[in-house]
Amino acid sequence: MPVAELRSADLTETEGHNADGRELMANAPRKAAPARRFDFAHKVFQVEGGLFQPDPQTEEPVFSVDMGELRANLTFTSVRTAFGIAPDDPDSKLLDEVGRALAYVRRIRPGDAIPSELLDGTASWRIDEHHRAAARGRISIGLVAWMSGRGSVQNMSTLELAKIADDPETKARVQQAFGKLADDLGLPADKRGDVVKQIDKLVDELAYIEALRENVARARRVLETLKRLRAVYKRERGVHDEIERTVALSEPPVHKLEMQLTEVDAQSGETANALRTLPRQIAFIREVRDRLHSQMMKWDDILEAWQGVTAEPSARIQKLVRDTYRFVARHFPAESEWVR
Repeated sequence: MPVAELRSADLTETEGHNADGRELMANAPRKAAPARRFDFAHKVFQVEGGLFQPDPQTEEPVFSVDMGELRANLTFTSVRTAFGIAPDDPDSKLLDEVGRALAYVRRIRPGDAIPSELLDGTASWRIDEHHRAAARGRISIGLVAWMSGRGSVQNMSTLELAKIADDPETKARVQQAFGKLADDLGLPADKRGDVVKQIDKLVDELAYIEALRENVARARRVLETLKRLRAVYKRERGVHDEIERTVALSEPPVHKLEMQLTEVDAQSGETANALRTLPRQIAFIREVRDRLHSQMMKWDDILEAWQGVTAEPSARIQKLVRDTYRFVARHFPAESEWVR
């Protein structure tokens, strides 16, 4: 991909404005902040096996701990009351922070690092290099489209995008785009290299969107497999009806996930416009990233269970359908906001 040859931006911050005062440089940190930890003082948090997680039934943050032969899920209010943790106690404030952190991770153990989303806005979860490559490719195609005066990538067909990506002149045209971008942004000659740094920053942020796009696509594949199973089980009324209910409840949330990706693509698809307000663009990308990541964590177990499954009748398929129905009925009931 053409932009793949660009070097990664330095880890130092650069700031600047053109004569019109338009924003050019992102103020978002390039490195995650030094890790802080959930270091509780009270002995209850030192019990072996204790962890924080959303309650399986209510999704309220709880402290899950073994009490004899039972596993108890204690609400934070119960923990404060039972163990005399006052509202102004540092442990109480850490509990509040745990509640916020569970939007970004599924489980937290005392002593774990506080997610970087709460510290500096960077993502605390890992992505692969191919996600960055995908983000670079998307930006590259967008730059070529902009240079050609053809507008946003969103307005181009898949065939047009593929043709541009395979064009042997693409690399040279992307390099030309850097100069045009610098002129368009009003950068002086000695600052034109900053365009590359700003594109790298945008790529770094959009790489997380590409990783989420993969997971959303997995959810769509599960839904499409369920749709094909309707024909497979058309003569088994009970199974067929359960598949129908599962499809009906699954379609709205999957569509909503896809629409959030479309929104990010529309906002960042025109690179020149994105660079003019890069700090705001990064803030927007991170807000959608965190929202999507939080929503997709609910799907993790279901997506893993369906991995590699084909639309063929089997006892395993019927169990997966039942499990998926219970999942969507619990998280996305028909009366919820998903289908209003």
